[in-house]
Amino acid sequence: MKKIDCLGDFCPIPGMKAKVAMEKMRPGESILLVSDHSCAPLNVKDIADEMGCSIELEEVIPGIFEIIISKNCLSPHEA
Repeated sequence: MKKIDCLGDFCPIPGMKAKVAMEKMRPGESILLVSDHSCAPLNVKDIADEMGCSIELEEVIPGIFEIIISKNCLSPHEA
């Protein structure tokens, strides 16, 4: 699984990095995005929804979020 380190990045950078990675993903692939910015989970979820991906979110330690983004099916752009 590819890891995207966004520690220290402020919005919209985590969302932008996630979007670039999602555009390259194939169905069945997943990526792990790590962020310490509290807005990142919501922003990444919104982008993932638009691109036909799902997320799993865990706050692994206070203020540190691990977001697993999975491409489960064809994105709306590929349908």
